[in-house]
Amino acid sequence: MYKCSYKNIKLIFSSLLNRTVILGLVGNGIVIWFLSFILKKNPITTYILNLAVADSCVLVSVTVSVTDKTETLVVVFYSTHVTSLYLLTAISSERCLSVVFPIWYRCHRLEHISPIVCALIWTVSSLLIGIQVFLFSTEYSDKISQVISIINLLICLPVVLICTVILFIKVCCSLHRHQQGKFFTALLLTLLSFLIFGVPLSATITLHYFNFIPFDDNEVTICIICALMNSSVNPFIYFLTGRKNTHQCREALKMLLERVFSDKVDCREDQSLPAITSSMMMTS
Repeated sequence: MYKCSYKNIKLIFSSLLNRTVILGLVGNGIVIWFLSFILKKNPITTYILNLAVADSCVLVSVTVSVTDKTETLVVVFYSTHVTSLYLLTAISSERCLSVVFPIWYRCHRLEHISPIVCALIWTVSSLLIGIQVFLFSTEYSDKISQVISIINLLICLPVVLICTVILFIKVCCSLHRHQQGKFFTALLLTLLSFLIFGVPLSATITLHYFNFIPFDDNEVTICIICALMNSSVNPFIYFLTGRKNTHQCREALKMLLERVFSDKVDCREDQSLPAITSSMMMTS
């Protein structure tokens, strides 16, 4: 009786997980399509497009590995998971700079910094994981793993935490909340989702490589499931944040995504700069 009950629970859980992965792939696919071919490109859409591609690779690699368990798929999964972490770190850092130092950010930001940063992130994450795989059977494998773990947990995570706090203050405690673009809210929810679902995998791997905890298949499985949920939820955050009001259930996806990724905050800051400059000139 207990075995039957446990088997039923396992089947239900597996079914829910499969649906989550399928919905995540569909959602990320829609985001990739609209950001690639429909919506006007800007610094925000460049980052989000790369994040959606990384999340899709995470979901695809795990889905394929269910039937074809190879080391290559494990490498693809972990590499793209790390890429998602680095992309979130870059997005949150840049947005926080635009909040804390708006004038400096507007004057010093390079025009094509977003695609450059995304290309560097893909290159660095692929290179680190590639070196780890190449040195897998040598004595240097653990050293490379520790370096990757330090970057992930001790450098990127504190940055994400700090940026999450700053964005929380911006979204929830600002006196001008009605003037803000929806992207700040979407980014805050995305970062909170990552802290809940994405961090456990990096934390578990780091603690394992530094011999703080033994390797446990069940714990790693739970962490992978959390990582899948993290890679699946972002598109639905964008869709829900982009809705104009709670009573309007059916809206064109293009309108929803345009509201989130229109970069209105930057435009508002750009418009405010001339006024600030002219007022400074008048007072001088």
